[in-house]
Amino acid sequence: MKAKLPLVIITAAAIVVIVTIFALRPTTTNKPTVAIFNLMSHPILDDSVSGIKEALADAGFGPESLTIIEVNANGEMDKLNAFANELLAAKPYVMVPVSTPVTQAVFKEAQPSQKIIFSTVTNPEDVGMGKNPPNMSGVCDRVNYQANLDLIFDLFPKTKTIGIIYNAGERNSQYGVDQIKQLVEQRDVRLRLVTVSQSQEVVDATRSLIGNVDVIYVGSDNTVVAAMGGLTRIANSAKLPVIASDSGSVHDGALAAVSVDYEKLGRRAGELVAQVLREGQMPKDRDPVLFLGDRLLVNKKAAAQLGFEFPQVILDRAQEIIR
Repeated sequence: MKAKLPLVIITAAAIVVIVTIFALRPTTTNKPTVAIFNLMSHPILDDSVSGIKEALADAGFGPESLTIIEVNANGEMDKLNAFANELLAAKPYVMVPVSTPVTQAVFKEAQPSQKIIFSTVTNPEDVGMGKNPPNMSGVCDRVNYQANLDLIFDLFPKTKTIGIIYNAGERNSQYGVDQIKQLVEQRDVRLRLVTVSQSQEVVDATRSLIGNVDVIYVGSDNTVVAAMGGLTRIANSAKLPVIASDSGSVHDGALAAVSVDYEKLGRRAGELVAQVLREGQMPKDRDPVLFLGDRLLVNKKAAAQLGFEFPQVILDRAQEIIR
């Protein structure tokens, strides 16, 4: 059995009192500190965090040699910079932001000497990697927009209108919408876009699409994915299929997706963190590691709710079938 790493788990509600309770003061021991800063809890990001911690344990960074501080911002986008500053004040040896918005905040607030290994960033250009910063590297989930659009037409060839719910305040989400816009230019299909600013708005946004679109597509959007249970409950009841781009959303009721393996992605990020801990410096090759979505998942339970049957060719291709 793997040794569990010691965790200081701090929610967004608690982080504002960090200065008072001294929870994040620099450690006085010789053990290095790794700070994992997650945007919110949903399957994509949680799998990534699990993979990071598993890889660290496998690399020999157990409780005797490493302290982990783990912070979840609970989706409070307007406080990310403040949270990042509090974590950076703890002087972690390696900072590990998980998601695009969190990485943007950490990169903005960190000193050039702070080592940063990010995880689950959709487009590395959005977090400053285009400037080739010497203190940052990480792992990207390259959503396979083409494969998921092809999947929509493989399953529903008569599709004329695709609905997309997204948070325009998430740069990764806007990037995904821009990619889909370019891809549909090659097809006779329209997009109906509905924006939300928080997860509580997703159910109403879903209702607004019923009767107006043939399929809902959910891309790389943390705000929407965090509300997938409600989205798919409403859509499936209305016989409106939902195609996603991540495995967690299929487990939460979406019909199908071509997804990145997020636990494997997280493990790769953890391996980079372990390398920095061992070598005492950033990797010489700091180009981000790219994970392209190539894992097809289908949900037969959702199909039954929709009165839909998967073509056998799709079932034969699927790496995971949820029943």
